[in-house]
Amino acid sequence: MQTRIVILTGLFLLFGVSASAEISGNNIAVDGEFFSPQTPVTIAQADDEWGTSSPVSDFGSRPEGYKSPSRALLYSLLLPGLGEIYVGDSRSRAAMFIGTEVGIWSAFFTFRQMGNWREDDYIEYATAYAGVNPENKDDHFWNMVGFYENRDEYNKVSRVYTRENPFFPETPGWDWQWQSVADRAKYRDIKNDSKSYFRNADWMLAVAGLNRAVSAFFSWRAAKDHNRRLIDEFGNIRFDAVPDIYSGSIEFRVNYTKAF
Repeated sequence: MQTRIVILTGLFLLFGVSASAEISGNNIAVDGEFFSPQTPVTIAQADDEWGTSSPVSDFGSRPEGYKSPSRALLYSLLLPGLGEIYVGDSRSRAAMFIGTEVGIWSAFFTFRQMGNWREDDYIEYATAYAGVNPENKDDHFWNMVGFYENRDEYNKVSRVYTRENPFFPETPGWDWQWQSVADRAKYRDIKNDSKSYFRNADWMLAVAGLNRAVSAFFSWRAAKDHNRRLIDEFGNIRFDAVPDIYSGSIEFRVNYTKAF
């Protein structure tokens, strides 16, 4: 009976000292010996300031060099390529997205300017060849000028077929008269050119949005890959606990190795 009590007491002391060694750093001794089996350091998940999971070590801190995927995504939405610069692993891709963004906005402003120039052209052409008074005229008026020979023809057709269209006042300021069918066709061509340039400018806005979406995705994935490599590197550190009994007492020593 006394033998069993001694054995149980020894086991209790053994596990008690083991627990205190894991909690208190003062009971940990380090040497260069290697023991197996070795168990890798556990990597946990914690929420970062952007509300996403991030890798942390057993000691409660992120690995040095950690990059927030959400932050990278937000930067790329603000300016394509900025998220890649933040991550730092995709400089060439960042240059590609930034260059694309510069090209998109250059094309946008170019198309807008060309559209404005052609708008001025068709207004001047209608003034010269149809006697149009350009003051206080909206886009609907300029569209109808290209499809009807004069104001009276437009008003007559609108009364019969398209009553939802507004009638133009029967005053000299709203009248026009094309000199020939060819002149009216040329006016329409110039106006269509202007509309095409403005439409291309709108397409550039859509392409700018697409460029941001693609950059955001790649920067988010680059941040994830970057952090995964940090986890793999940190995981090479291995800790082992082995009992060392000497001088009539029980102690625990922690031995560690790191692969390079």
